[in-house]
Amino acid sequence: MKSGTKVTSGSWWRRRSLKLRIAVSFAFIAGVLMLGLLPFVYHLIESRFVRALDHELGIDWILIEAHLEADETEGVRWKKDSPSTLDSGGYAESWFDVWSGTTPLMRHAPPHGADIETPPRANPGTGGFHNLFFEGERSARVLQKPARISGKRVILRVFRDRSNLEETLRQVLAVLVLGVPVSLCLAAAGGYLMAGRTLRPIVEMTEQARRINSDSLGRRLPNPNPHDELGQLATVFNETLERLERSFEALRRFTSDASHELRTPLTSLRSVGEIGLRGDRDAEALRETIGSMLEEGQRLHDLADTLLMLARVDGGRAPLRRERIDPGALATEVCEAFEVLAAEKRQHLVPRLNADAVVEADPVILRQAIVNLVHNAIRHSPDNTTIRVEVGTAGDEALIEVVDEGPGIDPEHHERIFERFYRIEKARTRAGGGAGLGLALAKLSIESFGGSIGLESVPGKGSRFCIRLPLAES
Repeated sequence: MKSGTKVTSGSWWRRRSLKLRIAVSFAFIAGVLMLGLLPFVYHLIESRFVRALDHELGIDWILIEAHLEADETEGVRWKKDSPSTLDSGGYAESWFDVWSGTTPLMRHAPPHGADIETPPRANPGTGGFHNLFFEGERSARVLQKPARISGKRVILRVFRDRSNLEETLRQVLAVLVLGVPVSLCLAAAGGYLMAGRTLRPIVEMTEQARRINSDSLGRRLPNPNPHDELGQLATVFNETLERLERSFEALRRFTSDASHELRTPLTSLRSVGEIGLRGDRDAEALRETIGSMLEEGQRLHDLADTLLMLARVDGGRAPLRRERIDPGALATEVCEAFEVLAAEKRQHLVPRLNADAVVEADPVILRQAIVNLVHNAIRHSPDNTTIRVEVGTAGDEALIEVVDEGPGIDPEHHERIFERFYRIEKARTRAGGGAGLGLALAKLSIESFGGSIGLESVPGKGSRFCIRLPLAES
């Protein structure tokens, strides 16, 4: 054991397999239940035997009372005119006595009860059942009731030997006591087998999960029954694997595209520098070379800043502020900032404020999103066209729309156009100066404030980008 390792209570038990712990727990619970039920079961069996014996005593009492009569000496005898005698087969083993107070009037007992002489209980009342215990661990069940024999009030007791009953109860107790450990062993074995069968899907999922790595994220865990708890666990794990697969694929694509995008300005820098070093160059040529290198350096710097902002927004680490903003005023400010760029292409940049709206967002990030949309519209729209920036409301949302008269976008590109580094080859090329990150950054920025961005476009008729943001509470 390493020094400093803390051994917590029950650590040995927690290191055991789940199947073993389930089996032992199952056996323990079964043992507690069996030990709790054991006295109840024993008492129930004893009660049933005693009730049967009492029923027989009741019959004996009735039959014997019917065969008794008073004699000439104030005693009690067996009826002379009775068809049965005490030596008859049905009564030879009968065990009874008759008392008048504490005076015995008559007694008949088989050999195993001949030496027993015990006076009846005082105040018998209406009579009842009780046990008599004698020497030698012998006992008898007794029914004692008052009776009238030839008009004389006496106490009639009938006996039944309890030896067979007690022997049976001892055997029952032995079976119950010996059956507990056997039952516990069977319960443990059954619990172990049931646990193994129940946990088999987990074993299969574990084996499959061990084989999954970054190169095999397309594999899924086996899920034979998606409706039970283990099936739901497998479903959630498979959904997680699916998200991981998409994330890894996006990461691979992003890494590949980013490497390609970074390679382009770096290659340009190197090429321009090598050209500048060839032969004798005058000061003007060197200034042009340095200027070209600075342009490529700035492009590289802007690309790095955009990638950093994407990573921060995507990871939730961007320093977002929430302020009450008038999107109409923000759109007007962006339009004024791009008037010169639009004028170079003789384009008309027109803001349209259809309603007063207030949203809660970070003004810097929201402005950057509008800037990306307006810049894309100016870049990809032909000369002598109009670009409208419209601000309005719809229900409980504020709408910021950028509408151009450019070439439009085919429907199959509407969703993917918001992916990083995605370009439509004919309309959006590297020659246009873009890196394919503006719309991706705009989408992430808007979604970080609970909004959304969408596109409506018809090829040859322009495009409409729409930003939706929840209105701020008044």
